[in-house]
Amino acid sequence: MIRRFKLFLNPVEGQAKWLNGMASRGYRLSHVGNIFYYFEPVEAGKYQYAVDYVANKSLEHLQDYESFLEESKIRWIEKPGSIGKLSWGNVRYRPYADRGAQLATSWGMIKREFLILERENRSEPFEIYTTVGDQIQALKVRRKPYIYLAIFLSIMFLLQAFKLESMLNWSLWSYRPGNGTFSIILLGGLWVSVLISLVRFQLAIRKLKSQKEI
Repeated sequence: MIRRFKLFLNPVEGQAKWLNGMASRGYRLSHVGNIFYYFEPVEAGKYQYAVDYVANKSLEHLQDYESFLEESKIRWIEKPGSIGKLSWGNVRYRPYADRGAQLATSWGMIKREFLILERENRSEPFEIYTTVGDQIQALKVRRKPYIYLAIFLSIMFLLQAFKLESMLNWSLWSYRPGNGTFSIILLGGLWVSVLISLVRFQLAIRKLKSQKEI
């Protein structure tokens, strides 16, 4: 068994491409951690991989989905979407998730943000969403967290750039050049990277809509 360290800016297409590359060299994914992937040697090209984003689902919906995959002879491996600490009793609010799935817990959907899917090679692309409409909807689901993140970063940027003084001082908004310069640059850089991701999603959706019209 071998272990590989890997991080992805594109955790869906990028991760699937890398896993398929490993499979073509004769390595089958055994299990995953936050940042490490574990492989076992097999016949080269025997398996194919795809990656699905599932952080928007409830635990019940995810389990139904996983049961469907098993019935379809597709192996699945849950993959965390973050490299943060392992914790118990943790609760996160995900406003971008489906109705009933906004509160994610450490015993629920936390650390289950992606599913790595594996099947035997059929000499054809491993597509999770086969219709253009489903592909567009999947991109919109993946775009939602970036929209909320962009809004959050914008608010944090404004709060840092125009610091709100303590209400005990009864003061209004004031701008102080030089205060928190590093934080402003960092927030601005993160906001730009999120904006680039949003543009990429929008271009991909527009391209699919054009294909659907054709």
